[in-house]
Amino acid sequence: MIRTLALAALLASCLPTVQAAEDAGFCKSMCSSERQECRATARKATKNDDLLERGPEDKNPFANTANHLQGQSEQERAAGGASFHKRQSERYGACDDKYQRCTRACSIPAKPARGS
Repeated sequence: MIRTLALAALLASCLPTVQAAEDAGFCKSMCSSERQECRATARKATKNDDLLERGPEDKNPFANTANHLQGQSEQERAAGGASFHKRQSERYGACDDKYQRCTRACSIPAKPARGS
């Protein structure tokens, strides 16, 4: 029993402590993962915007693709594409802002504990 406790204490002292969480490389990789997830969510949300703006009879994209494109002028399609890219870049910008804040937080050194 004493050997088990001694072994557990030895292993606990060998394991990386709080410094592993404060490691800048680990922190930045977590920020990067969160950014990728955010951008994927933004991409899906932007694609769904088009469906939300249409009426209920236009929500089947397979049935109405040809009619929808034939009924639009080139200017309307260009304006729709521009608004799509604007919404997407706004959402990507929000993800990039979160990423910048996260990486800045990673570069702030941890405060030493008092009393040590």
